[in-house]
Amino acid sequence: MVRRIREANPARVLDLACGTGVLTAKLAALGPLKVIGLDPSEGMLTQAEKRTAGARNIYYVKGFAEALPFEKESFNTVTVSYGIRNFADRCVAFSQIYRVLEPDGTLFILEFSPDMPSWRNALQRFYIHSVLPVLGWMGTGKKAAYRYLRDSVESFPHASVISEELSGAGFSVISYTRWFPGIAVLFIAKKL
Repeated sequence: MVRRIREANPARVLDLACGTGVLTAKLAALGPLKVIGLDPSEGMLTQAEKRTAGARNIYYVKGFAEALPFEKESFNTVTVSYGIRNFADRCVAFSQIYRVLEPDGTLFILEFSPDMPSWRNALQRFYIHSVLPVLGWMGTGKKAAYRYLRDSVESFPHASVISEELSGAGFSVISYTRWFPGIAVLFIAKKL
């Protein structure tokens, strides 16, 4: 995702649902650009500020994707990494993202999105049900959080539905690419 963002020549980046600032820090390291991380959680923003302390090109704002506190056409790049599953209203959020993107701006979304049920995606289901919760629990000790992750991934719509929602918000060029084992999807949408 970061490689694709670099290719888009970002200058003013909004990292939505920035959480603890992992992606925000990687974006800020791409060069002389301004990055704003937005998240509704004060606790996450506190962790993000600690992670990126000393970075002069990162700013954090508390807020929701459905009511972005920015002027029209404020950014040329918007990113969301594993956050749209938690948006209260994706369609409203996509409309807000469209509003704050300048013409020819790009939206990058990395998200878990299972493929249509078939015998070929048995590996996806196994990964979601068995591997993901165990890895999360072992890494954090938080079993309930990874059960939520499993359930939210399973109930998330197919990538084609997200593409339709982005189109409905006004985005013109929309593509998505599945990454092994097919559960992670990178969406790229343009405002023309």
